[in-house]
Amino acid sequence: MNSISFKYHIQPIVLYFLTIISVWVLALFFLMVFQIDKQSQLSVYRIENLINVFWAGIISGVIWGSIFKFAKYFRNQIPTYFLSMAVSFLVNSSSAFLLIYCMYHLEGLIAFDNFPETFPQLLLLYNSQFFYAVLVYFFVVGSLIEIFHEIDRKLGKGVLLKFLLGRYYKPKEEQRIFLFMDLRSSTYYAEKLGHFKYSRLIQDCFKDLSDAVLANHAQIYQYVGDEVVLTWKIKDGVEKLRCLQVFYDFLDTLERRKEYYQNQYGMVPIFKAGVHSGKVMVAEVGELKSEIAYHGDAINTASRIQGLCNSYQSRLLISGNLYLELQKENALRFRYVSLGPVLLTGKKIPVELYSCFTN
Repeated sequence: MNSISFKYHIQPIVLYFLTIISVWVLALFFLMVFQIDKQSQLSVYRIENLINVFWAGIISGVIWGSIFKFAKYFRNQIPTYFLSMAVSFLVNSSSAFLLIYCMYHLEGLIAFDNFPETFPQLLLLYNSQFFYAVLVYFFVVGSLIEIFHEIDRKLGKGVLLKFLLGRYYKPKEEQRIFLFMDLRSSTYYAEKLGHFKYSRLIQDCFKDLSDAVLANHAQIYQYVGDEVVLTWKIKDGVEKLRCLQVFYDFLDTLERRKEYYQNQYGMVPIFKAGVHSGKVMVAEVGELKSEIAYHGDAINTASRIQGLCNSYQSRLLISGNLYLELQKENALRFRYVSLGPVLLTGKKIPVELYSCFTN
């Protein structure tokens, strides 16, 4: 793993653990306030300050977060959804028990009244109603964290929060950059590889895209067959030329893994992309199935620009609008060749196009 990939794998992990720890601190605070069992000898309900809750939350977050990360890797190797859910249930149950076990045995960190000093006393504690009540509470908290984490990952980073806050319940206007990227000669390869191997090829390609997306702070808007649409707010996409760098970072990843693709599929995938910037309306659409959608000429123009890559024998085409925005940054990493004004399908006004290359 190169230094860029390592950096942008570490940052999400740090943010992940900070989030998990915060949730567990909050969960333990409510456990203290509402007192599942008023007869419990657990003195965390009567502490004079929140220090113990804070430390317990850190311990719980680190333990649960670590178990979940390891379990997620192994669950991804399980071929069936049912077995994956069974493993998830076992992981949440065991991690909940482990959290209780650790807290009961951290006497120096979290104070307890009448802490069991003998094994029979410890067995009585584990057989108490309160112990199982807390066990269920921890299981529910852990399961909810996992569910929300998975939903957020499926919808796209931050999209779930936007849904919950109703940010785009009413349409809003934004200035955005859109990058449309798809596989060149996709029809040929679909026929050559067959449906199954072709689908696996697309899976592998979009999986390898992840590092470039993370490194360049892109938002994955949607996948359409062998095409992926990335988007940024203007400022984020122009900064450090991310809207262009993401494409070349992806090409570098494919180049490093070309031996794998050659062995698995008898070819190395070649992608082309078109990029454009402009105003769009952002709105939450749908009742039976909701999503945050972008409407406007900018997204249609980006799609049509990508469709011209083959005609101009270019891997990456950008619009004149975006070119002007990029000139505000130090663009020494790239050079641009003007293709002149081009009349795109469905448009009355020609769009200036540039072919982009790395220096």
